[in-house]
Amino acid sequence: MKSHAAWVGLPLALIAALGLPGCATTDCVGAVGNPALTPAQVGATRGHTGELARWGGTLVEALNLADRTELTVIAYPLERCGAPRLGQEPIGRFIAVAPGYLETADYRPGRTVTASGLITGTREGQVGAAPYPLPLLAKARVRLWPTLDAAGPGSGEGFGRVRPWIGIGIGGGSGGWYGGGGGGIGIQF
Repeated sequence: MKSHAAWVGLPLALIAALGLPGCATTDCVGAVGNPALTPAQVGATRGHTGELARWGGTLVEALNLADRTELTVIAYPLERCGAPRLGQEPIGRFIAVAPGYLETADYRPGRTVTASGLITGTREGQVGAAPYPLPLLAKARVRLWPTLDAAGPGSGEGFGRVRPWIGIGIGGGSGGWYGGGGGGIGIQF
């Protein structure tokens, strides 16, 4: 005969297993500003000075200066957690101005970044021989995303993660509060 604790514990374990995935920690970059605002729109209008923005994409150039590092980025739409969607059409270019020194060996062309900061204007730049207005994202907080080779498929790190990915764990035990058996089910998304 099963104990009362086993009958009560099973529904509670199922509720916890289904409800806890929403509590998992993530490596998301918090959203700031208007998510619909693109670097191309800011460059075209030369406006939006003083607004916050979160943009990301592929790093084109990193330049260390006396008190800051400037990262020139080809921007792409962002996913929910702020990682750039590199398979989509670019949405402009921008310069993230990060205070202090960032190691250019890490922040090298081709790496993927997301930056949050304050739009402080534009700078006239060039793409090839064509003039191109580059919005400046000052006081930028920069997230350098892991490379595929560093993370590896299914590792849960950045772009190495295979989506959708589901993990299921089953455990058991003996003893328990009333001398009965124990068990558990865990689900991860």
